[in-house]
Amino acid sequence: MEYIILFVLLMFSFFFSGTETALTAVSLPLLSGRAESGDKKAKILMEMKQKPDTLLGTLLLGNNIVNIALTALSTSLLISIFGARWGVWISTFLVSFIVLVFSEILPKTYAMQMATSVSFCVAWPLYILIKIFSPVVRALNWISRKALKILPKQKQTTPDEEAVKEELRGTLSLQKKDDVLRREKGMLASVLDLSEVTLGDILVDRSRVSSLSVDTPVLEILETLSKTPYSRIPLFQGRRDNIVGVLHIKKALKLKTDFEKNKNVNILDYCTKPHFALNTVTVLDQLSVFRRHRDHFSVVVNEYGDVLGVVTLQDILEEIVGDLSDETIGAKPAAVNWTLLPDGTYRLNGNATIRDVNRAFHWNLPDENAATIAGLLMYFTEKIPEEGQQFDLDGWTFTVARRDKNRLTQIDILPPKEKSND
Repeated sequence: MEYIILFVLLMFSFFFSGTETALTAVSLPLLSGRAESGDKKAKILMEMKQKPDTLLGTLLLGNNIVNIALTALSTSLLISIFGARWGVWISTFLVSFIVLVFSEILPKTYAMQMATSVSFCVAWPLYILIKIFSPVVRALNWISRKALKILPKQKQTTPDEEAVKEELRGTLSLQKKDDVLRREKGMLASVLDLSEVTLGDILVDRSRVSSLSVDTPVLEILETLSKTPYSRIPLFQGRRDNIVGVLHIKKALKLKTDFEKNKNVNILDYCTKPHFALNTVTVLDQLSVFRRHRDHFSVVVNEYGDVLGVVTLQDILEEIVGDLSDETIGAKPAAVNWTLLPDGTYRLNGNATIRDVNRAFHWNLPDENAATIAGLLMYFTEKIPEEGQQFDLDGWTFTVARRDKNRLTQIDILPPKEKSND
């Protein structure tokens, strides 16, 4: 009879140890999702996790009662067999080994690997035990709270936004490849970076923007808009920096119809007023602006009012999900035009942004001090290099392949990995 009781106590110890580990490791978002879908066990588990004092108190109380009873009964049994002198020592080492392996290591290891399954299996039994032990647990928690008032306390501070983001990034980095696909992990990480990336980092440079003068004949404007891969085209008056309107392709259809009826139409009547944004504005703030104004297009300027380029909602989405193309208009030209040379060197346009290049080739070129490849090279060399000049920067080999006046139009880059393989 004693052996049956010992086995039952050992099973209870297995239950309490495994349950504690499983409920600690189970995913709270997973429980929340299942609870919202109507799973009763998930609701019970959520309720228990929201009262950690009661849950932990019940598990510790049950585990301690079982382990103490297991030790006392086994000691008494072994003393009756081997006598007081040897029975105590045999009980100490033998029971400690059995409890450590079968009531601690084994259940906790299994529960850690099968946290969700174990949690749902023990939901109802644990719920019943909490109801039974609740009076004792409340009393023990009251004593613990009184004792805690005597101990020194650390001033609690609310974690700042950056700390929360770092915690989320750490959570993503801990996920195995099988748990979260690499693409989804990259998208989540990009969302966290939206408040740190500025419009100057993602804008379409003014040299790549199709813009026309308001004095351009209407038919020429319509023809240009039909050939451009974009759905909007900015119009300027006098200087290119003086953008006075943005013509959308939908408005262009009405313009075409009205122009066929009346040749004296004013093109600005079909344009929307341009929205200007500083290049230092974060992508997250600009996204809020787009939502508030129900617009998807902004002209990016610097602090002096000089036009640097444009940014659209699609540019922001690409910052999260990668390259997109508008199938209703046509494929967007690649942000990075490149050619792979026989020696493993990449030939790039000088105005290619560092962020686009890093994303395209999974490189880690620094983008803190320059936005484009040409700008990066000029920052490090502190001059405008001559055509054919070669520079070795932290293992990267940069060669000026073509220079047009003061513009570096083509740059060859040999990454350290390819260079070491030569």
